[in-house]
Amino acid sequence: MPNFLKKLIGKSRKISTSSTKEQVDKQKPENFTEPSVTEPFQWIQSEALFSRRVYIDYEEYIEHQRSKLGKINLTTYDRNYRAALGERLLALHMFQRGDNVLCLAARIGTECKAFIDLGCFAIGIDLNPGENNPYVVYGDFHHLQFADASVDYVFTNSLDHVFDLDQVISEIFRVLKPGGVFIAEIVAGTQDEHGREPGEYESFWWEKLENVVDKIVAHGFVIERKERFAYPWGGDQIIFRKSS
Repeated sequence: MPNFLKKLIGKSRKISTSSTKEQVDKQKPENFTEPSVTEPFQWIQSEALFSRRVYIDYEEYIEHQRSKLGKINLTTYDRNYRAALGERLLALHMFQRGDNVLCLAARIGTECKAFIDLGCFAIGIDLNPGENNPYVVYGDFHHLQFADASVDYVFTNSLDHVFDLDQVISEIFRVLKPGGVFIAEIVAGTQDEHGREPGEYESFWWEKLENVVDKIVAHGFVIERKERFAYPWGGDQIIFRKSS
């Protein structure tokens, strides 16, 4: 079990629903947890190499992810990440004016702006794009509203906010044109030398970044390039191409 998961389970609090249940709980081991009756901020190991945050249902996951925008100030992030991402994208030497780009979980549209700066036609989706957002429309990256094989590039830095990683990767593969490119900026995992533990809003986590890469490749993508970056958190930018 991941070390961070042991710590979080140790901190979780059980919610009692009756005096009888309280008596039963007293007889359970100190670190015993029941995901179905715990607060949504508990984590469980979902696969050998991955962990996920516990939600009662998909609607609770949606509400948790939507709540982030109203609790953080993205002004500095918008300016700094636009510049940092722009430099990383420019170094790829792969974009032509008019290329279309779909940015997933794009919040206020910072990544869209970085692509637009390069002459691309970029649009983002997010569960909570906020009011009057000219760059981002409502959308769920588990169920993309776009046509098959219609997108040149897909970008995201939010795979740690998925409910179902396989479903999201499948949707990315579906909407990309044959030979289309998926650009993923993936945060380093708990056991990576430049990694960290999940924060308040992450919903999915991994021991090592390579675990995520292997998942993506298994869906039919080929790795073309990988570069490490440090802002806004430590991770790798990986260029995947959809196999024809």
